[in-house]
Amino acid sequence: MRPVIGGDLVAVTEARHWFGGRRGGDTESLLHFWLHFSGTPPLMAHGSGEALRLRFAEPYAAYDTGEDGETRVGPAQRPDLLALLPGHRLLNAALIRGDTTPPAGVLLRFDHCDLVVASLADEWVLRQGQVPSELRVGGWLGDHE
Repeated sequence: MRPVIGGDLVAVTEARHWFGGRRGGDTESLLHFWLHFSGTPPLMAHGSGEALRLRFAEPYAAYDTGEDGETRVGPAQRPDLLALLPGHRLLNAALIRGDTTPPAGVLLRFDHCDLVVASLADEWVLRQGQVPSELRVGGWLGDHE
C-alpha cells in the first residue's frame, strides 16, 4: 500500500459477476478491483471472509461461468462508487481491523473523499466517510497525518 500513497489514480478496473445480461448492485456484483496509479503496477483488492488482501497484479481476462453467468472485467462505471476515484490523488491510507489477524480493510484518504474498503462476512463494504462500528482504524501509513 505504501508505494501508491501520494500517487495519482488514473483508472479503476473491476471484475463483476453478470447473470442473464444483468449484474447486481455496486457491492453485490463486485468480485475484485484494481487501482491503477501512475508509475506503479495495478493494486488488486481481493476480499475473502473478514480479510482484505492487496497485491500488485494485472487484471485478469473476462470469463464465462456457464450456467452461473459470466465475469466481466473492465473500467469502473458510474454510478458505482469506484468510478468516482480516477483523477484524484491518494493522500494516505490506514489499515482497518476487525476480529481477525489479517486486516479487514483499508481507509483510503483521497484529495476529495475518504473511502472505506473492507471485507465483512465475505461481502464488500465500500462507502465514503465512516468506518463500520465493528471495525477499528489503525494509524496512517504515509509520512504525514
